[in-house]
Amino acid sequence: MSREKGRNWHDRCGIQTSNFAISISSLSMERITLHITDLFRQFARTQQELLRELRPGESLRVNGNLDPLLALCGNVTEICLLRQALVDPYFPLGMMERTVFSDVEGMRFFISKHRPDLQPVLAAELGKYSEAFLRIRLDIETIFDPTTITCIPLDGQKHQLPADQWCTLCGVCCEIGGVPAEPPAGISYPHHWYKYLVGGAVDNQQMCPFLFQYFGEPRFFCAIHHIKPMSCRYFDEEDCRRRFAQGSLHGENHLVTTTNS
Repeated sequence: MSREKGRNWHDRCGIQTSNFAISISSLSMERITLHITDLFRQFARTQQELLRELRPGESLRVNGNLDPLLALCGNVTEICLLRQALVDPYFPLGMMERTVFSDVEGMRFFISKHRPDLQPVLAAELGKYSEAFLRIRLDIETIFDPTTITCIPLDGQKHQLPADQWCTLCGVCCEIGGVPAEPPAGISYPHHWYKYLVGGAVDNQQMCPFLFQYFGEPRFFCAIHHIKPMSCRYFDEEDCRRRFAQGSLHGENHLVTTTNS
């Protein structure tokens, strides 16, 4: 194992925890006492708007709704991890909002994500998804070629997404618990990818952690498109139609809004 691969992955990601603290004294008590679902939605919607408006050469701004959200989330290391993931232009804020932080409305039951007892559970899930996202980002950069395994380079620039295909990048097919972790011939995944792919990124995985978002737009893409598992490679336009017709456990409006955007 190389020294680079042997280092703690937090260090390799550039996550610094020393001398870091979030001051909540200046935050209004009203914002602090909001449920994490509302805090995430406020942050996600504002941050996606900032990402969509980002122009070449501009520095990305972080909206003021981030700190109240982070104030509810874990220890210093977890907060640093979350801060780095949530402001990344490819973090799937929109998909997180429409799955993890949306009510479950299907299969003869209803689960409100505003239940007080779910707040620590949702905070933990957000942290685990963020950790998986950062690890995947790092793996793509250090193990594979980041300019070739996705449909666009992951260099923070707004490259044009593929348009000459049947896929509309709605992300519905990736609202899944997991898939068989069978890589294409000649490809070997990092060991933790197998866990992520079969549904082990969080205890109740509702979306594929390899699904990235394009600069706040309602368009989602596979971060490992050219080396994705075989079951995903076999998924075709007819499968897409059938999957879309099944609807979503998080309400039909999520599907309609995404595809009409």
